[in-house]
Amino acid sequence: MFYRTSIRKSGLIALAVVMLLVGSAWSHAQAAALGHYYPAIFNNLDYFVPDPGFYYAQYTPYYNTDTYHDQNGNKVSNIGPGGAIKINAELHMITVAPVLMWVTPWKILDARYAAYVVPAMVNTSLSASLTNQTLGGTGTSQANYNWADPYFVPIWLGWSLSHWDFSFAEGFYAPWGKYDTTTATVGPFTGTIPSASNTGLGFWTNQMQPAVAWFPFDNKGTAVTGALTWEINSKMNGVDTTPGQRMTLNWGASQFLPLTKDQSRLIQVGFAAYDQWQITDDTGSASNTVKDQIHAVGGQLGFANVPSNFQINFKYMHEYNAVDRFQGDWFNLSFAVKAF
Repeated sequence: MFYRTSIRKSGLIALAVVMLLVGSAWSHAQAAALGHYYPAIFNNLDYFVPDPGFYYAQYTPYYNTDTYHDQNGNKVSNIGPGGAIKINAELHMITVAPVLMWVTPWKILDARYAAYVVPAMVNTSLSASLTNQTLGGTGTSQANYNWADPYFVPIWLGWSLSHWDFSFAEGFYAPWGKYDTTTATVGPFTGTIPSASNTGLGFWTNQMQPAVAWFPFDNKGTAVTGALTWEINSKMNGVDTTPGQRMTLNWGASQFLPLTKDQSRLIQVGFAAYDQWQITDDTGSASNTVKDQIHAVGGQLGFANVPSNFQINFKYMHEYNAVDRFQGDWFNLSFAVKAF
């Protein structure tokens, strides 16, 4: 099976800058911070601990959007008082995220114990024009390729029963990706905001993630899965904003089908969906006052070579509902192999 990584939502950091500028209150610039965890990447069984050994996995997601939705969930091209600010934004993002994983031979609380790290590189291309007489007309075009905030999971536990798998992961994102701040002026007010060239988010995140899989049949070829992710964030570096907590529900179903009589080669088809909500307010003098959310559906198609412990998957996710953020499509090619 594939193994979950945390391709960070911080691939969208340039988006946060646009959201800051176009969604700011006129009394002062308000930072609209996105979280680290982005739920469109993982395959349905990636949340569960595999057999002991060393594994290498890699995810290469591509994200594309040109649509912004306001605090009411409506697609807009003009926002601000009287629709004064015109948005014409496009985002194309590609991320390369290797996963280095060790599933130990030890058990904790009768669970398999594993740990992994995800150092990610992000390439973003943002083309946007913001037109407003108060801002004096602002345009931004950024193309970046640099380190993202790495994700460390020192605790990953997995329990297996005849028809059930359970897991629990505890990890954190370190603000070590490229991150700077800059000064922006909104009307007569001037404030500090994250730079549009950032590939890191500039804050720590603690992430907890329980997951469950139900296998209706003894061969475990059919799976119904669900995972709940909870993010708790620290204050942003150089900006008076602490991003609110986020809760994400990933859910779906998948089926393995044999390509050979000995079942050494399999294909996997699956349905996947996620729902993500900001559940607490951003805090601080430069914080945003709207809780964002995003919802998506999609599917995955994979191939597994059982003797070589190798699997490759393609996944597509379409975001169909968004509040106070951009809405787009995800395409992801990923593979995993047991090294030894």
